[in-house]
Amino acid sequence: MIHKYLLLLMAGVVMLACGPQKKKEVQTLTAFPEELVDFVPYDHNPVFAGTNKNTWDKMIRERGYILKEGDLYRLWYTGYNPDSSETKYLGYATSNDGIHWTRYPGNPIHRTSWVEDMQVVKHDGRYYMFAEGKNDIAHMLTSADGINWKEEGALDIRQTDGNPISRGPYGTPTIWIENGKWYLFYERRDAGIWLAVSNDRKIWRNVTSDVIL
Repeated sequence: MIHKYLLLLMAGVVMLACGPQKKKEVQTLTAFPEELVDFVPYDHNPVFAGTNKNTWDKMIRERGYILKEGDLYRLWYTGYNPDSSETKYLGYATSNDGIHWTRYPGNPIHRTSWVEDMQVVKHDGRYYMFAEGKNDIAHMLTSADGINWKEEGALDIRQTDGNPISRGPYGTPTIWIENGKWYLFYERRDAGIWLAVSNDRKIWRNVTSDVIL
């Protein structure tokens, strides 16, 4: 998969070097699909927002995450109310069209830990959520239905030599699963992105000591 991204990058260089005559031919073979790169803002944005009332989700923040299962769009989001608590809670909403959303009546669906900037992965019939916790420490939650979540604790990330990474924040976790391996992309202090790999989701080991981006 990483090789595919390198090929796309190389193709872009080729298009610049070969001139207009060959550019169209190379684009036909390698260009990203229009639906991934060509967007037009919706006239009635925002389609989902904080309530701006005295509720637990008066405001929303960071990255929410959407999975489409069948005809249903499922959204997990972070809500908070600075007037009552600094804690960032996990909320849930659904939609049939991706535009009109209905909040789950039992929100917030998780109260025992701080959850923001999440990604949700469904694997072998189970849901895995990777998110930032308090102080930007990445952690994992699991669920059988996407609504009732169990806290699994902070991600145990190790350096290439097996020792724990240095103390401090590590957040914005993003997961890719390929050939039985779980790949974790994460950032530290907004300084760059690191990559770690795991076979069991219990211990993650950096693939290199350096940032990859």
